[in-house]
Amino acid sequence: MALNSLNLNHYQGLIFDMDGTLVDSEVAVRQAVAPWCEKHHVDLEMVLTTGRGARFKDFIEQFTPHLDCQHEVELLEQAEADLAQTVTAIPGAKSFLSEIKAQQRKWAVATSANRHNAIARLTTAGLSIPEILITADDVGQGKPHPEPFLLAAKRLGVATSKCLAFEDSDQGVRSALNAGCEVVVVNRFCTIQHDHIVARINHYKDIYLSEEVSK
Repeated sequence: MALNSLNLNHYQGLIFDMDGTLVDSEVAVRQAVAPWCEKHHVDLEMVLTTGRGARFKDFIEQFTPHLDCQHEVELLEQAEADLAQTVTAIPGAKSFLSEIKAQQRKWAVATSANRHNAIARLTTAGLSIPEILITADDVGQGKPHPEPFLLAAKRLGVATSKCLAFEDSDQGVRSALNAGCEVVVVNRFCTIQHDHIVARINHYKDIYLSEEVSK
């Protein structure tokens, strides 16, 4: 993938998804969900594909409508918590966050994980915990609904049209676009094409920050 020039001076706030965007939790999520799928005779790949970028509570009921959804969500979240120590940072994410912090840019994380797991994963990956952390516990409607990004932008004190979102999944990209953000797609999973997707990267080493002054 070609190196992407990114001029952050065009934006007043940066909003990052977490899983697949700042941290590589793909193996951890698979290991957490696999026993549950086997127990309930549900196709693992279908669950992982359907749920990428979404909260458990927003999709798990479609696979096991006969079960107590909240109880199953709690079991899956605990399974993820047990594997939190296995995640790693997306290459270049730590230095990229350090650079935007040094530039005193406003930034937030908007994730579909619960708060406990979000903090555990960011900490394990050696990444900063932002002052503004929007999790599954904070919103009434999860991705692809725009609420996570709308709430993050509101707490940043910035209009969503002045925010740049970093996302990896179709669910998350739709959420950010629906909120009015421009988007950098991270990783290989997003299939969406849109004029407000300003770059596509494998990781943060694919970005160099332009020093062009925004007019």
